[in-house]
Amino acid sequence: MKRMKYLLLLALLIIAGGCGGPGDSVNRQTEPDIEQQADGKVILDLRKAYLLQDSLHPDMNTAEWSFSIKSKGRYELWLSSFTKDTMDLKYESPVIIYFQDKRIQARPVGNQIIADDGGSSREYFRADSKLGSVYIDNPGNYNIQVVSDKVRPYETGLTSMGSRHTELRSLILKPMTR
Repeated sequence: MKRMKYLLLLALLIIAGGCGGPGDSVNRQTEPDIEQQADGKVILDLRKAYLLQDSLHPDMNTAEWSFSIKSKGRYELWLSSFTKDTMDLKYESPVIIYFQDKRIQARPVGNQIIADDGGSSREYFRADSKLGSVYIDNPGNYNIQVVSDKVRPYETGLTSMGSRHTELRSLILKPMTR
């Protein structure tokens, strides 16, 4: 009986020590590491996203970010992609964005083509697509999700993209008023 009590106490100590101690690997930051830039933009790079991959339903792949906004106002949502053909980005399914209680669904079309983007090679071009807008009424911390079959782990170099036609790279919030 005494041995059972010691084993129970040891198990409780192990469990308590594994839940939130100083060496805990769970990110418990109170402030997001993505903040609004001086020009008012918030760039949500896929490399900084929490990714959820669904191998059975890739159109449900999700990227989620936490970010900080310093000024209230309306923000346009721009999806930035690297693509081989700016006339057809080949988003088979619409992209869905969830922000607070708002759901925006749109098919990226490449409204702006950025030819001299430093991250693209000769084979790929950057195409930014306007998907909609959101109103942020209070400065603070927010979460946003993007759901698309193009949400895939970020490739370190465009040459490693291989035969992929289009890669989602980031979501950009641009202030409409300054």
